[in-house]
Amino acid sequence: MVWVYISLGALALFVLLTYAVYLITFRGRVYHDITKTGELDGEKFAPYKKLILDGVNFARRAPHEDVAIRSFDGLRLCGRYYSAENERALLILCHGYRSIPENDFSCAIEEFHNRGYGILLIDQRAHGKSGGRTMTFGVKERHDILSWAEYADNRFRGEPIIIEGISMGASAVLMASSFSFPVSVVGLIADCGYTSPGEIIRHVMKRLHLPGFLYPIVRLSGRVFGGFDIQGCSVLEECRKASLPALFIHGEADAFVPCSMGKRNYEAYGGAKQMVTVPKAGHGMSYVVDMPKVQKALDSFLEKVLKQ
Repeated sequence: MVWVYISLGALALFVLLTYAVYLITFRGRVYHDITKTGELDGEKFAPYKKLILDGVNFARRAPHEDVAIRSFDGLRLCGRYYSAENERALLILCHGYRSIPENDFSCAIEEFHNRGYGILLIDQRAHGKSGGRTMTFGVKERHDILSWAEYADNRFRGEPIIIEGISMGASAVLMASSFSFPVSVVGLIADCGYTSPGEIIRHVMKRLHLPGFLYPIVRLSGRVFGGFDIQGCSVLEECRKASLPALFIHGEADAFVPCSMGKRNYEAYGGAKQMVTVPKAGHGMSYVVDMPKVQKALDSFLEKVLKQ
């Protein structure tokens, strides 16, 4: 009888551990705003603080329309549409893990809006106003991106659409690259995306000096409490089946998602492609560290796909 109690106790502890891992890794509704955390005064962001704050304030104050769609699995997904005068194309912007869109794209939103691009900022599932409680590292988000593209195609018939993602958003965009998008989608942009959910999780665990035996528990926690498998989709595998033109951006000093991952995504990509890397740029910082270089690559890519 004692062994029964010991076994039940061990099982209960394992379930609690697995649930704790799920909460730490996948639980949504836990995200932060860098304009309120003090991070902008840190070494990474301080040189670009005014630039970032100006961009965030523009996104929050500029006239926009709140929009919403229904996901493939029944969630209400929310976004903000900023119309542009003489709108030449629509940019759908997909933010990263536990972030918010105006933070991740702060410096680019006003710039592109002033150049005649409509902007659709989406809240990823389990973020912002969108429904859901689990972040899936792109496994389910890729289907949401397709749904947003179909919504935009139906609403703005004939208007070219470019989809851009950063970090987890970039990987979700690349995971979706093998889908049959509406013909109005003319290009994809991936800024500092990882090669697969499993690989980035193992990489972060290694950086945090966590033992490798925890990885199966991480995977199990997603399956049991999140209803998905982190090994259910690979960026590299989907990239090989892609046909849309794509621009890859990555900071060479990115320690969170190594630049080598971005290069592997680029090499695997099956469609027309180009890549720009930025020395000394950390994770998601390429645009602010060398704006002229990245903006030139963006302008070149956008002009090319819009002509086609």
